[in-house]
Amino acid sequence: MHLEYSCYDVTLKDSEVIETLNKVIKFEPKTISILPQHVKLCKNLSDTNIPISTPIDFPLGTIDLQSRLSIAEICIKNGASILDIMCPSYFLSNRKYDKFREDIKAIQTLSIESNTEIRYILEYRQFSYELLYKVAQILYDFNVKTIYPASGYFIDDISDNILAAALINKKVPNIHIICNGNIWNNDHIKLVKNSKLYGLRVNSLNALHLLSKENIIKN
Repeated sequence: MHLEYSCYDVTLKDSEVIETLNKVIKFEPKTISILPQHVKLCKNLSDTNIPISTPIDFPLGTIDLQSRLSIAEICIKNGASILDIMCPSYFLSNRKYDKFREDIKAIQTLSIESNTEIRYILEYRQFSYELLYKVAQILYDFNVKTIYPASGYFIDDISDNILAAALINKKVPNIHIICNGNIWNNDHIKLVKNSKLYGLRVNSLNALHLLSKENIIKN
């Protein structure tokens, strides 16, 4: 399973971010995702080769394209190799698909020039599934190969998150979906084991320990 870790706690001090991530890297996640303000801090985290990703326009997807590009450029300069882009909620809620495509093109141009990967973040609890299917297909048509069902900012039941991923994959079967609902207990772990997920992003050390205990990942 493709495993990632996100650290989006805005209350953490710099030293606490580093302390947490030094524990996380022992589980060898494929990616560590951190907030833009922490990218430079974690650029050379314990000399690990684990890529650093960062969410852009997190968590609501409400700022304009130029601001999104400016933030993305700073993050790339500071060491991010993957950009996790919040889908622009204004374009989606107004069904402005042409504007959405322009947004993707602009960010994609930046990613090509800087040799960075882009993934997109949806929010399945805010939009209808018909809209999510449309968005996922547009992204796949632009060769965006990985998406997330939700931002990971709000409390999110892992079972709902997995269901959203499954429904989207029925319509857009070739796109990779990394589930990122919250995991707290062994029942959640059993659900993950039985769901045949492409990928999972967790946001707590407890979740990593539970996954390791069940031999889903190694410690």
